[in-house]
Amino acid sequence: MADDDLDRLLAAWADSHAAELIARAEADALAAAARRLKDRMEAALLGAAARRLAGASDVRREPASEPLVWVYGIVDAGVADVGVGEGVDGHPVTVHRRGGLGALVSRVPHQAFSERALSLRLEDLDAVAGLARAHDGVLEAAMSKAAVVPFRLCTIYSSLERLDAMLASETAKLTATLRRLEGAQEWGVKAFARAPGEVSADEPSPAPASGTAYLTLKRERRDAADEEREANETAVASIHARLAERAAAATLSPPHDRRLSGHDAEMLLNAAYLVPTDGTDAFRALVDRLAEDHASQGLELELTGPWPPYHFADTPQS
Repeated sequence: MADDDLDRLLAAWADSHAAELIARAEADALAAAARRLKDRMEAALLGAAARRLAGASDVRREPASEPLVWVYGIVDAGVADVGVGEGVDGHPVTVHRRGGLGALVSRVPHQAFSERALSLRLEDLDAVAGLARAHDGVLEAAMSKAAVVPFRLCTIYSSLERLDAMLASETAKLTATLRRLEGAQEWGVKAFARAPGEVSADEPSPAPASGTAYLTLKRERRDAADEEREANETAVASIHARLAERAAAATLSPPHDRRLSGHDAEMLLNAAYLVPTDGTDAFRALVDRLAEDHASQGLELELTGPWPPYHFADTPQS
């Protein structure tokens, strides 16, 4: 049989069995994928079990009676007195020094600050507010004496040894952050504006003479609202740029809605600025001047601070 004839026969045979071949290939592919997925799932389960066992062994090594370590922030180890007495729940605040860093800490009871106990406390808004006031109070008192890298609320280590391990691994980053925060304060600026196209309740709305007039009025109001929003956004961008020029660093956060801001007007700007201490008066004066310049546009500026510089401190997780 000639090669051409053989090729034709094979091609015809392949055509007649193509569906069967595809089905078998699909089955083989599914089986291979299932094997790979099974291997991945087994690895994930083993890893999770290992982490759980490691966590359990940590708990066994550290009795529940041992106090935990609440960390407020970091100062330079050379700072002799940060002027802080009591912290959360009235527990004394001390400076735990390691190398060139000093951690502002309180030793807190395990029964009140374990993960389980703390999660229950955080369901109570009054309890959260009390912890937050005490935490920020320590930071604000320390800020009056020295630069501080603030740690987030509820940063807790199981022991001073664990805290030391963190300080050792993060020394370079924390030291650089301290140097960057020296001689500077965080200030917040928010800008509010009435909703675009909002009509005062005292302004009577003209009654449209016809359906066409009604549609025209609606279109005009929509266009006016769009123009007003554009103008406000342009103004807010300009305000932020002017303020950022007077700051060592600046950052933007998403605006809060009215339920969170407690303000009747819409928040368009929610910014934080790291301002050199010797430039604070000039910064405040600039905020006042910008507020006056944009008051006729319906914009209102709100200045708050100084705050612990949370927005400019990249802190490690406990």
